[in-house]
Amino acid sequence: MQLDEEKLDRIVGLFADISPRIIKLAFHRAQRRTEGTVRQQAIRMMQQRLQLAGGTQKRLRKRVQAHMKPSAADASEMKYWFGLNDLDPALFRGGIRRARGGLMIRGTYYERAFVAVLSGKKKVMQRVGKAAYPVINLTVPISDEMTVALEDELFERIPDIFLHHFETDLRGRVKSDTWKNGWADNNLAAAERNIQVW
Repeated sequence: MQLDEEKLDRIVGLFADISPRIIKLAFHRAQRRTEGTVRQQAIRMMQQRLQLAGGTQKRLRKRVQAHMKPSAADASEMKYWFGLNDLDPALFRGGIRRARGGLMIRGTYYERAFVAVLSGKKKVMQRVGKAAYPVINLTVPISDEMTVALEDELFERIPDIFLHHFETDLRGRVKSDTWKNGWADNNLAAAERNIQVW
């Protein structure tokens, strides 16, 4: 995450009277909120762009994970993991259409593909050759499409998302009754606990 230093300095300058320790806590909290926002937006983007059927939210949540690892410096590093392996054709809206010699899925023709019912569940299969066997489970690739979309439409917004959360967090703390009443130094540890669960 490459932050615009001028924007960051402007925000910190608005709260120059606040303890640096409190600013660090707000920075950390803004990172946590940024992680949540990016996860939500990534899941929404995947569902909309891939035109997935309803009820896929739970599966998508498992495919988008965030990890924040504090470093030796004041800032931390945010890492995201996206599961972009192929998807079951049944997850896409619009279903599967039969075509001569195969199936059409998301506008792509899959030769020698067919729908089978195994143990009461529909499965999309594909013959490897011209013979009846062997067959494989057919899946739809999404990696190339989603990698480009995430890089172009979401990753570039992460710094602005973070700065928004950082400023909002600091403003909320300044306006709170706790801030108005002031904190004695010996109460700072309790204040930090309150901030962390804000």
